[in-house]
Amino acid sequence: MATGLIIPGVQVTVVKEVLPQQLAPSGVLGITGFTEQNTGKVVRAGSWSRFVEVMGRASAYSLPEARQALDNGVSELVISPLPVGAGTAASISIAGDASRFPSGATGEKAGITLTARAPGPWANGLTARVEYRNNIDKSVSFDLEITHPASGASEVFRNVGSASLASSLEGSSFVKVDASKAVGWPTAGTYTLTGGKDATADEYATALGRLRNEPDVDLVVAAVQDFSDRAKVTRIYGDVISHCNNLSGDSKGRLGLGQVPTSGTVEEHSQLASNLVSDRFVLVAPNGVVGAVAGLVGSLAPHQSPTFKRVSGVGEPTLTVEEQKGLLRGNVVPVVVERGRGTIVVRGLTTDGDQINVRRVADRAVRTLKMVGDLFIGLLNNADGRSALKQKLVEALVQMQKDGAIVPSTDGKDPAFKVEVYSSQQDFALGVVRVNMAVRPVRAIDYIYATITVQV
Repeated sequence: MATGLIIPGVQVTVVKEVLPQQLAPSGVLGITGFTEQNTGKVVRAGSWSRFVEVMGRASAYSLPEARQALDNGVSELVISPLPVGAGTAASISIAGDASRFPSGATGEKAGITLTARAPGPWANGLTARVEYRNNIDKSVSFDLEITHPASGASEVFRNVGSASLASSLEGSSFVKVDASKAVGWPTAGTYTLTGGKDATADEYATALGRLRNEPDVDLVVAAVQDFSDRAKVTRIYGDVISHCNNLSGDSKGRLGLGQVPTSGTVEEHSQLASNLVSDRFVLVAPNGVVGAVAGLVGSLAPHQSPTFKRVSGVGEPTLTVEEQKGLLRGNVVPVVVERGRGTIVVRGLTTDGDQINVRRVADRAVRTLKMVGDLFIGLLNNADGRSALKQKLVEALVQMQKDGAIVPSTDGKDPAFKVEVYSSQQDFALGVVRVNMAVRPVRAIDYIYATITVQV
């Protein structure tokens, strides 16, 4: 108040209450992998159409985890493409057929070279079928059919000529013409693209590093394509764990997800999990379902467990009961088809054996403390300010309790949370206020043991 009243009257001062912002929605997935469009920058997409628009059609096949995640309810994708130049694109060079040259040709004997639109092993096995039409002049045009064997998707380009091939393939989701080489008339036949290679572990780490500047990300997937080198896969997933641990120190806690290799025994998958023990990492089985599990986890409130929840878009994964038991003993999350339920996550747990929802609730509490605490920086130099901070924290935690995210002990003797805000004389001199907070995350009840007494 600059001045006081001299003539008797009333002076009113309005003080605006400190109001915390709403936390960013949970379920924001940061994902790294090969994409068709790559500017070397992080891109966001909240829908499939937006993803295809900014990443290119081929990204649907080079990064299938994105579609799975969106279909299963993740709130937003934060895509960090692998560095430009990472990996190798699959390709095929088809020799020219001199008998197909149109009259007056200037002697070009080149065929065509087709290259996958995005790097990586995903395009190894793509087939290109060249077939000439039975025209009077057989060199006028040919048909080109591209097939993706993993999905069964195919594209057919009819009445293509050597001059029009490049423009025709602009609509392809799979391949393009290598413009650095001459384009002629390819020999009829069926050909297979080969040579696609995955990125190195260091290149995956570089892409992960870009996600550090995205504070709302709380789930992370490194979309590894080549699982033949288990040591490399372990290193990549180890980098995901390190990334999650480092960000947790900045109050940006996040959970990493990975998947087992395409082949291997239950014992080998369990061994991989034992090399990746962490309360911030989830290893799922079989291969090809990690995007769907990430989407499911992202669609749930932090305190809800993915156990026995349905996922879609992953075919029909088959694991025997014995395999499921072995994977669960090794802290690997099985995804199976169960009669009457559909495709479900058998149990949601991290590689250290704890429940996924417990980790997510703890991270949510940390983000809440950080958000509320930031509002009081510079306002804690008296008891009233510290009391206000405590009240705001209690208010936020009461809401978490009402939501069911935190609960009292089962005997009711211990509350769902405890909060203490204080500053000793030495702390005060250093400009430090300390907050001690304890929360009890709700746990999923995964087992029911029943006793039936038969009375006579």
